Amino acid sequence: MTPEELKAQLDHRERQIEAIRRTSDALFNHPSVDAMVQATLKIALEVLRADSGTVYLYDPQHDTLVFRYVIGPIADQLMGKSIPASQGVAGTVFRTGTPALIGDVSKREDFNATVDKRTGYQTQSMMTVPVKRTSGSPIGVMQVMNPTVPFAQHDLEVLEVLCAQAATGIEHAQLLEAQRNAEIGNRVGEISHDIKNMMTPIETGVMTLNPMLEDMFGQLEKVTSTCPEEHSWGREVSDAIGGVGSLYTWLLEDLLTAAQRVRRRTQYIAGMVKGNLPPPIFEEGSLNDVVNDVVKTLKRTATDKGISLKTDLDKTLPRTPFDYDRFYDCLYNLVNNALPETPSGGSVTVRTCGPPEPGGNLTIEVVDTGRGIPEEIRKKLFTNQVATTKVGGTGLGTSVSARVAREHGGSIRVESELGKGSSFIITVPPVPPVPESPA
Repeated sequence: MTPEELKAQLDHRERQIEAIRRTSDALFNHPSVDAMVQATLKIALEVLRADSGTVYLYDPQHDTLVFRYVIGPIADQLMGKSIPASQGVAGTVFRTGTPALIGDVSKREDFNATVDKRTGYQTQSMMTVPVKRTSGSPIGVMQVMNPTVPFAQHDLEVLEVLCAQAATGIEHAQLLEAQRNAEIGNRVGEISHDIKNMMTPIETGVMTLNPMLEDMFGQLEKVTSTCPEEHSWGREVSDAIGGVGSLYTWLLEDLLTAAQRVRRRTQYIAGMVKGNLPPPIFEEGSLNDVVNDVVKTLKRTATDKGISLKTDLDKTLPRTPFDYDRFYDCLYNLVNNALPETPSGGSVTVRTCGPPEPGGNLTIEVVDTGRGIPEEIRKKLFTNQVATTKVGGTGLGTSVSARVAREHGGSIRVESELGKGSSFIITVPPVPPVPESPA
């Protein structure tokens, strides 16, 4: 062995040891899955001197590999996207469990050039290594591309060590998250039960009071109708009860509706967190009606904050089957989230739009003139990472909205610019999917 070869080998060992040390530190310093993934990928790129990298985590429900974390010039375009677990080099490595070092991707038959074409990135060489559990079953894939110095076999060994360490950390973090989610689920279940108990006397009281008031006003009307013309007491009694008599019916109906919505909303969140939601109930109706009901509920809140809450509804919007209660919750969350982010004098607009062509999707958009959403928060929206910018917020609102959109066969996305506002866009097909079995 020449002195040059010996030095190269020693350098390789030093890099490998340094990578192990830094990944071990990350394992203990970053208890969440995403923080662990981010830290490991950053270390891999630095140690291997690569231009960009991706960690895919497997989604068994959809049989896809999800871009869980991406570093590089096209990170924003890929974060959260997914590819079929059967496609590309990543899919091959995931299925076989065999690492791959590719010096020229153009010579690899299973290289999927779709991502490059969509993003404009040019992949030249790459290393792809499975991220395996201690039991040997893969949970994802790590991929690094385009090094400043060509990849060698010892670089692949370094990446394998990193992935082995990362898999241990990810598995540990997932166990912690599962334990925390179970605790949250139990707590939310308890809160839901408490709220149900607190709402029951309100609902019972309203349903009892309504017929009593109806009977009372009916009797008063009979009495006042017998008042002689020369006496004024009949008119005085009618004037005294007139305001209440004309308002009590819809006031009690609104109170009962609000109480029922609070109970249903809490039950939905508890079911979502605990993973035991029943399938949606689809009934034909107009999404414009849901928008109007949400705006009616939140109009007072908006007015008190000096915000204009408006609608821009497509009157030709076709009727479509949907779950009214769930879609109400979905839009309520988005509008209610937008109000605190919009300064006084600003506006929040809920807009609907019919399909641009027969059979196309319907669109519902919530647009605000607020502060905008920081990039680090925007990336986490609609994922299983709780994200919120509100003091005391839970981040569950956007998760509920995303789930409702998926239940209706649609999707949700956000466009935002700091200092100018945000736009949440929901698209749903005119015909909903077949409901899934209860989770």
